[in-house]
Amino acid sequence: MDRLTSPLSIERLERLERTIQNELVPRLMTSHRVGPVSPNMAAAVGRALSEQDVNAFVKAVRSPDDASGAQYIRDVLAEGATVESVYLDLLAPSARRLGDLWDSDECDFVEVTVALGRMQRLLRDLSQVFLAEAGHAEPVGNMLLTCVPGEQHTLGIIMVGEFLLRDGWRVLVGAPWTDSDLLSMVATDWYDVIGFSVGTESRLNVLRRDIRRLKSASRNANIQIMVGGQLFVEDPTMAEQVGANAIATDARQAPVIARSLLAAARAGATDVHRSEGHGENGQFREALRRD
Repeated sequence: MDRLTSPLSIERLERLERTIQNELVPRLMTSHRVGPVSPNMAAAVGRALSEQDVNAFVKAVRSPDDASGAQYIRDVLAEGATVESVYLDLLAPSARRLGDLWDSDECDFVEVTVALGRMQRLLRDLSQVFLAEAGHAEPVGNMLLTCVPGEQHTLGIIMVGEFLLRDGWRVLVGAPWTDSDLLSMVATDWYDVIGFSVGTESRLNVLRRDIRRLKSASRNANIQIMVGGQLFVEDPTMAEQVGANAIATDARQAPVIARSLLAAARAGATDVHRSEGHGENGQFREALRRD
């Protein structure tokens, strides 16, 4: 009894109690689906992804083995990581890491392109699971996502499209279209918001010109522009300079920001205008998947 009441024993008992409450119980509840799990308990179930995981995953997608990256993701999912965490805490920082390696000449353009292509396929493979996590989402609005012509890596906008689609948006997302293609699209179909991803400051003048033209040609006279990319995170004033209405700092925030633009986008519009030219809510047409 004295041993059980000693400070060391009490500390061990408390540690054991915390382990049971925060780890064992939620795992059992999740396994047997006996009821809802609190946010704190649910967080304990998930496998946290770290910088070490990012380094290991980047090494995997750069390896000669085309299946290494997919196997790494299967492993972390089996260990309890969520698909959303894989998107935001593994794929996104890994893409940035590849960009840093390219900037520092530690890998060449071909290697970066191959690695990002592998990551894009993995994101596509995870899509159905990710969308199923949210269940049915009520229709929200119509979104066009693209990046500035001249920028080729579209992993970021595809990921943003996944989050918007899960939130109930109708989304068209793809590689940079020509100026005439974009102008024709916004003049033909109703869009509430256009989202642009920009990676380099040298493309800002092109973006400013394209935004001005799109607003003039758009079927929706109040079309809203959302921008994303590290440039705008570091200097938010750039968004206003190019004519954008809002900045989305990451994929998780994009649906929240887009919803905040809806009132302005819908000012004076009728339901007929908004629905023509679009399918059911949750439709995801992606130009990059037409292979």
